[in-house]
Amino acid sequence: MADKIMAQLQAGDLARAVKGAKTAHKKFPKEPYFANLTGMALAQSGNEREAALFFNKALRMAPKDQNYQNNLVQALVMSDQHEKAQALIGKLLAKRADPSELYYQLAMSQMRSGNGDAALEALSRALEANPSHAKAHNLRGVIYSETGRDADAVAAYEASLAIAPDNPETLANLSLPLSRLNREEEGLAALERALQINPSHLVSLQRYASQLNELGRREQAKAVLHTLLADYPAQGDAIHQLAQIQTAEENAALLPLAEKALAKMPNNAPERIPLNFALSVIHWQAGDIPAAAWALKAANGQYVRQHPFDMARETQEMADILALFPQDTAPVIAKPADGPTPVFVIGQPRSGTTLTEQILTSHPKVAGFGELATAGRLVEAVLQGGQGFDPDGFAADYRQSLPDLPETASAFVDKMPANYRYVGFLASALPQARFVWLQRDPRDVALSMWRAYFPRPAMGYTFDLEAMAQVANMHQQYLQHWQALFPDRILTIRYEDIVADIDAASRQLANFCGVDWVKDMAHPERNTSAVRTASVGQVREGVHRRSIGGWKRLKDPLQPFMGRLDNGLWPELDS
Repeated sequence: MADKIMAQLQAGDLARAVKGAKTAHKKFPKEPYFANLTGMALAQSGNEREAALFFNKALRMAPKDQNYQNNLVQALVMSDQHEKAQALIGKLLAKRADPSELYYQLAMSQMRSGNGDAALEALSRALEANPSHAKAHNLRGVIYSETGRDADAVAAYEASLAIAPDNPETLANLSLPLSRLNREEEGLAALERALQINPSHLVSLQRYASQLNELGRREQAKAVLHTLLADYPAQGDAIHQLAQIQTAEENAALLPLAEKALAKMPNNAPERIPLNFALSVIHWQAGDIPAAAWALKAANGQYVRQHPFDMARETQEMADILALFPQDTAPVIAKPADGPTPVFVIGQPRSGTTLTEQILTSHPKVAGFGELATAGRLVEAVLQGGQGFDPDGFAADYRQSLPDLPETASAFVDKMPANYRYVGFLASALPQARFVWLQRDPRDVALSMWRAYFPRPAMGYTFDLEAMAQVANMHQQYLQHWQALFPDRILTIRYEDIVADIDAASRQLANFCGVDWVKDMAHPERNTSAVRTASVGQVREGVHRRSIGGWKRLKDPLQPFMGRLDNGLWPELDS
């Protein structure tokens, strides 16, 4: 029975593995092995909460078994039962000769709770107890990478690889900050090495396909994803990734695989979310809008139930930020510094920021850095530190975190859309900076976000239509506030105007950013630089107007969003 269940787990047949493990546990209720195996099957199915119950049963029968202890802690962490997880860790720490694994799990819990500093402190303790804990170095790299400290992330991953050089997961993780540091070839090499070690390594295959697609090598990306699905036919993220880059004809052939994978998934399995997003793409391409709407409702609804967005925190952050920059007081400006002009392309996600970046970086003297998380990390430190805002120190920290710039660059682009929240900090710290603020019909933005899959805590509002409207209203409040303080440094430009006349828009952007216009700026589809956003497919197609007014196709499902828009902030909208 155990061999059969393990074979099912390895084959990804999770529903049968769970059923078989529960049957085995029922037949041998006093055998901790089967209780633990049931927990493993449930955890792999994404049901960590129920898995924790079975790990707890195994531990009651074998209370000194450290594997069972670790499994229970991990299940509590992964099901976001952090208070229970941290209490259990506290009890177990004193009993461990080597507490490094428990500190590692504590770091995971702190990271998932949004407390990166506490997570790093726990990892320091893990590495003090065991400097050779490769997973702790790897997790440190993950935290650095997620907070925009890409050079530190690379160093942490390399420290992990010095201990465990053949770990494909670490190599796959390493590829991401290397890519963001504009070291794409090194990133590809890390992934290729990972796949030499384990040709079926799931994360490496996914990341390899993503990076190939980012570089415009779509056919190669498709081939990698088909290879992945041959080994993991129910892998939801890969099916969604493939659906996004295939033609309608190719996706018609993918539909049975996606439907079969969904049917095999337990009702609350996280894999159902990307699978339903994949189905929405396939049905949308086929013109079956009701089926696409149903799949979107299922995907977004499940995400919101499992990861509710903290709107109170979002609102409080806006209040704290705007209080630092009152409109009746001139902001303190840092000393100007030599170097290329920073250009921040900002706005709501899916408002045309990627297209605008591609226009600007089509100029040979404008470097593109993609979406840097640096500003958000620095602002969070200001808000939590209570030491006030030092523009000169902020500027030094921001510039120190930048990837290497080409010697020929006269400007660089930071295209993190959410930097619209931080204009006061950036404009004060970088007096030569320019801000290109994208505006787009919020209903089209809402549709595009509703159809996209952004599984990051900060983007949780994109799964909730009412929360999406509240954030859209806040976006306009930020815009009005920053325009009053920095009127000459912000260019607001409409997405609809860009796609209507790319020649005129590209000239306007060049003039505002202080560079001479070149013909390539009117042809962003020719830009061969990497695109690391959900818009990678669209910008490779060339400028078009097909998405304008697309919200009308899902007018009824979008009513919760439209009903919450503040008409005073969006006066230009028609009925």
